[in-house]
Amino acid sequence: MHIVVNTRMLIPGKLDGIGWFAHEVLQRITQEMPDVQFTFLFDRPFDPQFIYGPNVKGKVLFPPARHPLLYRWYFGVSVPLALKSLKPDLFFSPDGFLSINSSVKQIPVIHDINFEHRPQDLPKAYRNYYRSFFKRFALKAEEIITVSEYSANDIASFYKVDRSKIHVAYNGANEAYMPIDTAEKTEIRQEISNGHDYFVFVGNFSYRKNIHGIVKAFDAYKKKGGSAKLVLVGNPLWRYKEMIEALESTEFEKEIVFAGHLALSKLVKVVAAANALVFPSYFEGFGIPIVEAFRSGIPVITANTTSLPEVAGDAAFIADPDDFEKISNYFFEIENNENQRFKLIQNGFERAELFQWQNTANKVKSVLLNSLNNL
Repeated sequence: MHIVVNTRMLIPGKLDGIGWFAHEVLQRITQEMPDVQFTFLFDRPFDPQFIYGPNVKGKVLFPPARHPLLYRWYFGVSVPLALKSLKPDLFFSPDGFLSINSSVKQIPVIHDINFEHRPQDLPKAYRNYYRSFFKRFALKAEEIITVSEYSANDIASFYKVDRSKIHVAYNGANEAYMPIDTAEKTEIRQEISNGHDYFVFVGNFSYRKNIHGIVKAFDAYKKKGGSAKLVLVGNPLWRYKEMIEALESTEFEKEIVFAGHLALSKLVKVVAAANALVFPSYFEGFGIPIVEAFRSGIPVITANTTSLPEVAGDAAFIADPDDFEKISNYFFEIENNENQRFKLIQNGFERAELFQWQNTANKVKSVLLNSLNNL
């Protein structure tokens, strides 16, 4: 058997959420399926670390596919030509992109379709491409994998796809996330927040991440006498109108720390040293930072939207993302109620056990094998 895999997201030092999914899953299933030959398709010279075993070969296609115009060429011309030459039994795509022009059986991982619900959050060229092609990808797919029941139902409903062909493989979280001792917490807080306790957000600064709502809730919390700071981890140059307005209107902007992009080795400690993760997004296909916080032994404040309650379960404070007052009260509850804080942390440890990358790999492998066995 031969599986060709779209691995253009495997870029050393630059793995994002989808890149981590691909890395964590592919390194496991290639080793657990030694009798299957894998060919990984890259859009640039690849790092040998991603060739996970003797049954894996890498192949570079042109052009580097980082813009919708190049997506059309890469997946519309280069990939189908490669599939015609390689003659695989299956094409697997962890980032959801397929080749409409190939007759090979194809299975994508469509993580979410936020671009259908919030197209305004993306540059025009990207949203037009996604909204034009992802329905076609979903209808083309032999089977579909996604990362939450919410996303599975959303894809089925929005694209009129039979729900039975959509399979849920929950994300895992990096095992580097874990609790740290008091001395390390003190050291990190001294470095990040001048020694103060802090609440942390991790992610990109887009509207759907609700940074403006976090700032407004933090402002309300500080006006009630809260003592902690707010640390925002992400690219500080990417700000949107509502976020800028919220920052300009708060009198506590000096209490907000922009930590920038952090290497994983630093990020895991910054998360573990926080009072809590604040993650009240409007839309998430899964919400990996929640599980990372669970693993780190800190409480979570999140939203009642999309997949977030499904992931959080009973291990987080949950609020409407626009209920800034309620979110600010949760800041206070975590800061002042040790029993509630302890309960959330313990529930979080238990909840984290549900989201292991090995479980993800097992589900993906099952779907792929089932498709191969039905040839």
